[in-house]
Amino acid sequence: MRTRLLVSTLALTALVAAPACGGDDPPGSLIVPFKIGANVDCSVLAVTDVTVELYKYSASGAAGDLIDQEVVDCEDGQAEFMGLVAGRYNVKVSGVDAEKVIVTDNFDNDPADIAEVTSGAQNTADVVTMSPTPAKILVRWLLNGGFGMCSDVPVTNFRVATYEKEGLSELLTYDFDCDPEEPSVMGYNAILDPDRQIAGDDLDRVYIDALDQKGTSLVTAPLEFVMEPPGHGRTVKLTAAVDCTNDPCTISCAAGKGADPMEPTLCLAD
Repeated sequence: MRTRLLVSTLALTALVAAPACGGDDPPGSLIVPFKIGANVDCSVLAVTDVTVELYKYSASGAAGDLIDQEVVDCEDGQAEFMGLVAGRYNVKVSGVDAEKVIVTDNFDNDPADIAEVTSGAQNTADVVTMSPTPAKILVRWLLNGGFGMCSDVPVTNFRVATYEKEGLSELLTYDFDCDPEEPSVMGYNAILDPDRQIAGDDLDRVYIDALDQKGTSLVTAPLEFVMEPPGHGRTVKLTAAVDCTNDPCTISCAAGKGADPMEPTLCLAD
């Protein structure tokens, strides 16, 4: 009887001690600390909430499937995840202001931020550094009254130059094909700015020129857009009206977007 009880007790002990789920490793936890630039205070960019996302790891840095996410107060300075499978994760962090506009993130960090989780342990990732997001410039052009196509005009490219300090310092110049291959965004064409050169807190002038296949301007003067700096992460929409029914071509503001009746090439954003 004692032997049977002893065997039963040993069997129960072995059962309890056996790893769950056929030997799977226990999950781990992860703390992801973050900062803005050189540890700039959240109030400088008016950041309220920060979203921290963990994605299935990809060596290329391209995000795989979303595994988990946490939204925390910017002042917390970190997000904590529980119950994570051991392994590596791509980390994306973004901060929004009171209007829910993303004004800072780590999306263009090179190399991409990663975190590693060890089974059954509390892990802390390297600090993720966010930088201000650039202003987004969306441009469209109306040809020959809005009914023309690129094949109807001698325009090959549109050159968009962005400036700060009332046109004194260039931020970024970008050339579009008249008929871009890239998909449009809300009917506009988006400037690609991977180096974040279009600082939203500085941008105050944009110039649009119409060029032929030799890169020569087809108009007497580029179209000039004046604006107050829109702010980090804000979107600026611009429309240029180009008419090439006569020689030379003309470029002007969209209807109702003239900044000065005496200056036909001085425009406001849409």
